[in-house]
Amino acid sequence: MSDGQGNIEIPAERDGPALDRLAGRAKVVLAAAYPGWRGELAAIGQGFEAAVFRIDLPPFGTVAIKAPWRRFPGGGYGTHIDCRALLRQEQAMAGWAADCGLPAATPHALHESDAQDLLISAYVDGDDLPPDPIGFGALLRTLHEAPPPDIVPVVHGRSGDLRTAIAARILERLDRVEALTGERLLEDRSWLDADALRTALPEGPRALLHMDFRPANLRCRDGRITAVLDWSNAAIGDPAFELARMHEAGTLTEAVLDGYGDRDWAAQVPPAALAAYHLDAALMFAIVFRIGEPDPARADRMTARARTLLAGLRAALGAQGSS
Repeated sequence: MSDGQGNIEIPAERDGPALDRLAGRAKVVLAAAYPGWRGELAAIGQGFEAAVFRIDLPPFGTVAIKAPWRRFPGGGYGTHIDCRALLRQEQAMAGWAADCGLPAATPHALHESDAQDLLISAYVDGDDLPPDPIGFGALLRTLHEAPPPDIVPVVHGRSGDLRTAIAARILERLDRVEALTGERLLEDRSWLDADALRTALPEGPRALLHMDFRPANLRCRDGRITAVLDWSNAAIGDPAFELARMHEAGTLTEAVLDGYGDRDWAAQVPPAALAAYHLDAALMFAIVFRIGEPDPARADRMTARARTLLAGLRAALGAQGSS
């Protein structure tokens, strides 16, 4: 969001007063659902779609409550997002992870109402130490090798097909970056459309992808991961899609790859698909660092990176078409 002079502003729907109003709505729902409960909500995190609070709630004990700012955020955060669907997905996937023996915050209850939706999960405490990178990579590999749950993630869209959804998302993100920067990343778009992008993406293996696997979404104790949080970006598809995103985020270090056990993962992916996977992430970060977590220098770097990836994608598609 801009003030008209190029300065990024905190979106009004996520400022301090908005957080207080959200907490107030959550308290009304909790008081109705759990007669006799009285307490204050301690804010412990917030993101694009929701804020998270910690409370003591009998009969569950200490819990984390995820509360969307709005059911349909709209605007720069995605016109097609339904936060109720994301809460249902998180409940299902966290339960699946716990059943698979993966570290997860056990979901307790989901409350849906016109006033406010809430997901109540076990609160998992942690310390300030980062995860051990070897264990971090090994857990990601375990996640990718587990039989995926029998659900269609929200990110797959109405078609239920991840390739179709990624193709549409890349085009939407490209439009968004160009609107935010006032620059054209592509002078000639005649070669880039949804069909071309979908063709670039192989069927690939089907694995559960967290798609935001980073220390901020983990709880750790002495470097050991005790819970994986926030499944709102999850998808079922090619693990290389997640690895490409982590590469663009700077979290796919050599030590993490050692833990994952596959340093040559990129060489196994068709060049056009690899470029598309990286492009999706680069465009996303170019947006995030402008309207979500303002960092102009990183936003500019990711925009330049997206421009380079577009050139690489065009070359790879040309080579793929002529082979």
